[in-house]
Amino acid sequence: MGREVAGSGHRITRILAYTAVYVLWGGSFLAVREIVVAAPPFLAASVRFLIAGLVLIVWGRAIRAPIPTRREIGSTALLGLILFAINYACLFWAEQRVASGYAAVISATVPVWVFAGEWLVLRAFRPSAAAITGMVFGISGVALLVLPGSGGEWTFAALALLVGAICWAGGTLLSLRIPMPRSRHVSAGLQMWFGGLMLLVLSAVSGDLWRFGETARIWNLRLTFDMAYLIGAASIAAFLAYLWLIDHEPSGSVASYAYVNPLIAVVLGAVVAGERLAPAQIAGGALVLAGVVVTLRFRRA
Repeated sequence: MGREVAGSGHRITRILAYTAVYVLWGGSFLAVREIVVAAPPFLAASVRFLIAGLVLIVWGRAIRAPIPTRREIGSTALLGLILFAINYACLFWAEQRVASGYAAVISATVPVWVFAGEWLVLRAFRPSAAAITGMVFGISGVALLVLPGSGGEWTFAALALLVGAICWAGGTLLSLRIPMPRSRHVSAGLQMWFGGLMLLVLSAVSGDLWRFGETARIWNLRLTFDMAYLIGAASIAAFLAYLWLIDHEPSGSVASYAYVNPLIAVVLGAVVAGERLAPAQIAGGALVLAGVVVTLRFRRA
């Protein structure tokens, strides 16, 4: 009886965790899109990660996580620059110009770039022919997505999203080779907080910070909900669900968020915001998702 209750509890937790990672992360692209229409992009990204990072750091200390060393703090600062400052500066800036579903599809290429880095740069393994085919699909899809859809600005936005995805992939590989805090809560919290601090500096240099008064005049309840969603749901709740999954589920199953999130984002963008992708972008998105699925499925020979 006790085992049945425990097994049932595990299944419920598993369903809730996957739902959080799929839906909450998938919905974050639309929330970003709605915020950057009204708010300065770098300042908005900074607020998101300064608060979320601080919450995770406090959480880690509350559960008595080990205090990181100076080298570990330096590592989190470096990853904060790559994973959060550069990546999310690109994402928030680009979503002023492109649909949220489009941004999600480009961001979904991260596993393809991780695979390419492990194979071509680190020489970590010999890939299977199917995995190489998946990488080719993904890159071909990116080529279609980067082609101008609504003038040159669309292409620049796509390239910015691509830079962000490559930075996330590079930071992911780097994180495996530098000293990191033992607590995932503290590690992620420090990365977010350092990234948020760097985004704040960028917002000051770019002039975003000085537009705060303009934003305050048009800020409304909907935008407050979007920011609360990004901080509480996408950056904290979904992340904690992700931590639980990587401790309890096969890595291949957890990685499925990479191709589920864009589908959620495209559907939400179409239903809630009336976003539509051009035929070439739909074809490119289909190639990207097919490439990600094949690459994750047949990653090693």
